[in-house]
Parts: sequence; C-alpha cells; structure tokens
Amino acid sequence: AVSQQIQEIQGAIKNRDLNVTLLDRLIELDLNAAIFVTLNPAGKDYRGRSEIPDNLKALFRPIAMTYPDKELIAEVFLRAEGFIAAKTLALK
Repeated sequence: AVSQQIQEIQGAIKNRDLNVTLLDRLIELDLNAAIFVTLNPAGKDYRGRSEIPDNLKALFRPIAMTYPDKELIAEVFLRAEGFIAAKTLALK
C-alpha cells in the first residue's frame, strides 16, 4: 500500500538512512527530500476524486493554505527599497 511505502520513506529520513527498500528494491534516498499530499475535497466540483484514506492522512500534518496578501507583499518590497509612499503605491 502507498501508506506503507510513505511510512518507510519517512522512517528512513528520520533515521538519516541513505537508502530505503521499497518493493524489494534498494533506493538511494536524498535526506533533503520531503513528501507533500494535497487533499482535494470530494465535492461536486471535484468529479472523480475521492477522499484520501485515514491511514494515509495519519502520516502527515495538516496545514491550511490561504491566498497571499499581494498588497502587503508589494508594500514590504517597496518600503525595503526606500519608497516613502509604499502603502499607496502598493495599492496600484
């Protein structure tokens, strides 16, 4: 199962192992690797998609994604460059 393979990879990274065995094959492991899972809702707008199984969800920490505040980002960049009217300019 996928959850078992992910658990093997996560365990190897945690133990700082340079190799991991998956499906009877020895795989070289990059210790800077990471695994991310996108949870798509199984609603009407996502036809054909299903929820991720609980045993797979249990291997990951949930996070929430939000839209970036583009005006705030622009204001910070402008202020860092010395613009006095950064707040006004960021609105444009």
